[in-house]
Amino acid sequence: MRYSRCHLLGTLLPLVPFSTAAPAESVRFPRHATVVDHRAVANNYTFIIAGGGIAGLTLADRLTEDPNVTVLVIEAGPLDQGQDGILVPGAYAPYLYFWPNLITVPQAGLNNRTPGAITAQVVGGGSTINAMVFLRGDADDYDAWGSLGNPGWSWQGLLPYFIKSENFTAPDASFAATANISWDDSIRGHSGPVMNSYPNYFYPGSANWWNAALEIGLPAVKDPQAGSKEGVFWMPTDLDATTMTRDHARRNHYDRVKDSRPNYHLLTSNIVCQVLFMGKVAIGVSYVPTSGGGSSCTSSVYASKEVILAAGGFGTPKILQLSGVGPRKLLNKLGIPVVADLPGVGQNLQDQPTLTIPYNCELTAPPHVVTANVVPNYGTLLTNSTYNAEQRALYDSFHEGAYTIVSSLSTNIGALSLQQATSSYKDIIAAAKAANPAYSLPADVDPTVLKGYKAQRAALLNQFASPNVGVGTVHWGTSDSALIYHLKPLSRGTVNINSTDPLASPLIDFRTATDPVDLQVYTAIFRKNRELFAAPSMQLLGPTEAAPFGAHLTTDAEIAAVMRDQINPTNAHQCCTAAMLPLELGGVVSSDQKVYGVQGLRVADISHWPFQLSGAPMATMYASAERLADLIKKQYCLAGAC
Repeated sequence: MRYSRCHLLGTLLPLVPFSTAAPAESVRFPRHATVVDHRAVANNYTFIIAGGGIAGLTLADRLTEDPNVTVLVIEAGPLDQGQDGILVPGAYAPYLYFWPNLITVPQAGLNNRTPGAITAQVVGGGSTINAMVFLRGDADDYDAWGSLGNPGWSWQGLLPYFIKSENFTAPDASFAATANISWDDSIRGHSGPVMNSYPNYFYPGSANWWNAALEIGLPAVKDPQAGSKEGVFWMPTDLDATTMTRDHARRNHYDRVKDSRPNYHLLTSNIVCQVLFMGKVAIGVSYVPTSGGGSSCTSSVYASKEVILAAGGFGTPKILQLSGVGPRKLLNKLGIPVVADLPGVGQNLQDQPTLTIPYNCELTAPPHVVTANVVPNYGTLLTNSTYNAEQRALYDSFHEGAYTIVSSLSTNIGALSLQQATSSYKDIIAAAKAANPAYSLPADVDPTVLKGYKAQRAALLNQFASPNVGVGTVHWGTSDSALIYHLKPLSRGTVNINSTDPLASPLIDFRTATDPVDLQVYTAIFRKNRELFAAPSMQLLGPTEAAPFGAHLTTDAEIAAVMRDQINPTNAHQCCTAAMLPLELGGVVSSDQKVYGVQGLRVADISHWPFQLSGAPMATMYASAERLADLIKKQYCLAGAC
């Protein structure tokens, strides 16, 4: 009898020999796709997917198109209950399904603060709790991924999968003309599963912001999905245009097909403890209820073809490390037998840090100070119960009005290349080139990981010099604050287990702003935001930058000092912790997302990205999962792929 060690309690789990595991085809499956509990999980599936977010559910949908394939998705969270906070944009309440008790270690670049780290714990993953921004990266992002030793990755290679994944509904033509919404229909998908469109309302003050952006030289972008979005545009969102509700991955890749897929099982509220190996071959997983409840990870299930990890930027490296795939030094420290020594697992952590800038909108007209902001605005929903009730009734009855906009946001956003952000962009690039890249990484970094980071950094600095790649975004919610985002940080963090308990949170260290160039870029974006608020169209509203910022902060050093106390290191876009890079560059997976050093194991989620996009992750995750599904189908001749 072969055994695999379950690291939770140190108990031994008997493994079914790979050659005699019960074939999936011998299991009697129900007529429809089924949400199962652990008692109804079959012994063997063709594929097991750890994680039911965008990547996991997209793959499960596409792979089960072949009726001879069986798939089990194991998701740590529950099914959402269709709450308004999830489905209704204007009632947005993402905290309903946050993963509990995720706290960073003290952040050295942020005055040793310990902010919370956000990730989803729900079927649908981030698509269920994010701010609904459905935005591709810039073309150079995907081309640069390919240039780092990943053949097959490029903008042109991924574009067909963007189109395949999407079902775009154009807004009403007259509204689009009034609102400055434009798009290129040739690069939008119209028959895919993922609904996306635009709100059918805008706050009047957003016109001031839009015009101010034009006044400071930002161009209006025809279509931000076309591969270059530097300028101002309406944010595409994952809206079902018929109901004006969120179209998350559970809806578009599980609910859509469940009545016709008896070969699709979904196990909710369970965490994958580890991948089970026979030698170097992944043959299944062990799992445990997320609630714990005194259970050890003695439940196991087997895969006849592959185990696919889709547990997110924190969860996937944790599972790999618990399974003996990761840095040997870490595994030895915790007594975990090494299956594959991969120093890059849990390294290269990135997010897109955010900064909120408070504003007062007042004009002094002696002897009075009056609010000059245009009403209604987002704040009116919070302060005027009559307006709020009217807008909710309008939404409920006709799917129109302010509740079609994600709560706290507006409809317009500006994406900035470094050239657009500052005339000093060459000085910033020169400073970055002069710095020792090792200083952007932990002190004990493996030489291969450092080598891979140097390759990334060179690609990123080329993007910094390009007018066609965004490094940051600016946004105003029309009320009392602006948001700016840093899309391309040079700092790199880590996610490492500190226990063999699969229910324990890993140690999360974003290491935000440990590379001084990141604060130079952030300061440039901050100053561009100031310029926008000083433009004539915004000055009509009387905006005054408020504490802890304000006009008294004049030097870059003064601004950066306040930023260190205010930057949120996460926009819940954590990525890149099982990077798709060559092994000699600290990579964890190959260009077809297979984990190095083992067989039958892939990474499907955002962990496999080499570095961040100039955009939000969601649209790319749908497209990349479509791409991976085709690769897997081709390898195994599924659904007529051969």
